[in-house]
Amino acid sequence: MNYNTRHEFHHDNEFILATIKKRFVAFLIDWIVLIIIYFCILILFDLFNMNISKINVHGIFDVEIEMNNTPSYIITFLKFLFGLLPVLYFAISFYFWKGKTIGKYFLRIKVLSLYHEHLGLWHCIERSLGYFASALEFGFGYIQAFWNPNRMTLHDKIGETIVIELPVKKHK
Repeated sequence: MNYNTRHEFHHDNEFILATIKKRFVAFLIDWIVLIIIYFCILILFDLFNMNISKINVHGIFDVEIEMNNTPSYIITFLKFLFGLLPVLYFAISFYFWKGKTIGKYFLRIKVLSLYHEHLGLWHCIERSLGYFASALEFGFGYIQAFWNPNRMTLHDKIGETIVIELPVKKHK
């Protein structure tokens, strides 16, 4: 069997890795945006008199929702939506905003693929699902960034990505 080695697309020191502090603050900003999206969905359903009395999101496939006088297919759809909303938010943001989310945009950092010129949709989905894997075992996947030479967390390894700082634009 022939084995072809993969070569990193970014092989020289042309980028500066984002600090753990910047990555953490960007992640917090993104979760604040996600909470706002959740509240907007709740307000939208409240406008149509579909009061949601209880929501507990424990994981992607573990969502509890209680609603009065609502068909079961709507409750099933909402469970699916609320469980996958973080994955959709991060994957769509990374893909359409070229490696950035709202939090990463404000902190001037960006996600890059190690092996490709651009992040593909599958890379974005893998990395987004990897956030859940990083959170397992008391966040051990996030803590890995402290000793990894490229500051890679578990979700970076899953998505084959690194996070870099964007250069500051100089005004003339």
